[in-house]
Amino acid sequence: MSQELTTAQMNELRALLLARRADLLVQMEQNRENLTPPSQDEGAVLQRNVAREVDQTLTDIDATDLVRIDQALKRMDEGTYGECGECGCAIPFERLKIEPQTQHCVTCKSRWEHQHTGR
Repeated sequence: MSQELTTAQMNELRALLLARRADLLVQMEQNRENLTPPSQDEGAVLQRNVAREVDQTLTDIDATDLVRIDQALKRMDEGTYGECGECGCAIPFERLKIEPQTQHCVTCKSRWEHQHTGR
């Protein structure tokens, strides 16, 4: 089992989460601006519609990631951050630095991916 996270590590991870959250909000706003319906006099309306679909998909992905970040920040406040939501083990700091919004250790995440992908 891994050691508990230090205060410095928690502060570093909180800063990563908040920075990623701010970046996502900017990206989502840009994507929303791109969703404005094209005017009829714009050339290549079909191409613009495809681009709008891509922007909508990206916004949806960003919104999902934003929820995961907010949940991670909530777990920090509750004192449960860094614990695997599946098995309860401590998630290593190095894993959290790569994906600070993760809720699972590598073992549980790998098991989930194996179960939910084409075998």
